Parts: sequence; structure tokens; C-alpha cells
Amino acid sequence: LICIIISISNFAQSNDDCFACHDDNSLKGTRNGKSFSAFVNDKSLVGSVHKELKCVECHSDVDPDDLPHADDLKKVNCSTCHASEGDLYKECLHGKASAKGDKLAPICQTCHGTHNILQAKNPKSPTYPFNIPYLCGRCHREGTPVQLQRNIPQDRILENYSESIHGEGLLKKGLIVAATCVSCHTAHRVLPHTDSRSTISRKNIAS
Repeated sequence: LICIIISISNFAQSNDDCFACHDDNSLKGTRNGKSFSAFVNDKSLVGSVHKELKCVECHSDVDPDDLPHADDLKKVNCSTCHASEGDLYKECLHGKASAKGDKLAPICQTCHGTHNILQAKNPKSPTYPFNIPYLCGRCHREGTPVQLQRNIPQDRILENYSESIHGEGLLKKGLIVAATCVSCHTAHRVLPHTDSRSTISRKNIAS
């Protein structure tokens, strides 16, 4: 009963209440002693897949009776709604690295965005097939912190893909049916080839 009362209390707060402060592009917040922009573009939110949601449905630790709220809010837990993807992420290389506190490990927001999440079929979405190599290439290309500071068994990943028949089909001919990174590695459960469950395990390559 207490949880229901809290939930109703939170959801009674409208997005307009939040934008009363967060539509100010000079608004700053502090997290772990560092300043960051707390501005949220309401136009981005209106165009996103979450446009029907209220801010407090994701930012569930905001107390509507104590505003302005504290700076140190918890990171939004996307698996609250996207449970199956969250379970896959926990098993994958990215999720395990994040759980260990690796600041270079991607989280949901790294790939999907925050307030401006678009459907994968939208050409402006970072997860649109044509954009996938560039998305993964943010980390998996030469000279990035991940490539320089982490033990990645392959090199020139983005370059090699772009020169492959799949890369040429996608990047030069615009064939969005061509295989991208996630076609082989999957999106949320990236496992090493030495793991028998991995889609790139030797016994699974053909399928």
C-alpha cells in the first residue's frame, strides 16, 4: 500500500512541473563533485519513443514534495521496464565491465541516448542499421580510450568492416539489409567467442 501511495504521489507530478526548471539551458547540476548541464530540451523528449511517459516514471527517486530536488539522483534503471534486455546486458562483456565500475563500459544511454531516444527504424537514430558501425566505432576504432586502454583482441575493427563486403554494401551502396556489428555480435548480449553461448562461438557461426 505504501508503494502504491508513493507511486501515485510521484506520477501526479506533471512534466510541466519538471520543465519549469529544466527548460533553462543555463541550469547546472553537480554529481560526484563535477558540474553538468541539467537542461532538458522538451522538443527532444516530445519526439522520443518515451514521449508518453512522465519524467518521474524514469526518475523515480525524485520527491515531488521536496523541490528543487537533490542533485545526486540515481541513474535511471532502464531494465525496470526493459527487463529482458537488462538481463542480457548483465551477462555481456559491456554489462560485466560496467558492474565492475569501468567508466569506459557502455550503458543503455551510451548507445540509445537519454531524453531523445528514437526508434531503430528512424534514420536519425544511432541504432538505425546504417548508423550501427559508427555507433560501435565510437569505442571500437583506432585511437579511442577503449582501444588504447583495454585488452581488445582485434584491431582496426571499424576499418576492416568498412572494407568488407558487408561494409561496402551498407556504407557505399546503402543496403540497410547488409550485416552490421549487431547482426553477428547481437545488441545486448555481446559475449567472447570462447563462450559457448556466444553467437560468434565457433559452433554457432553458421547459424
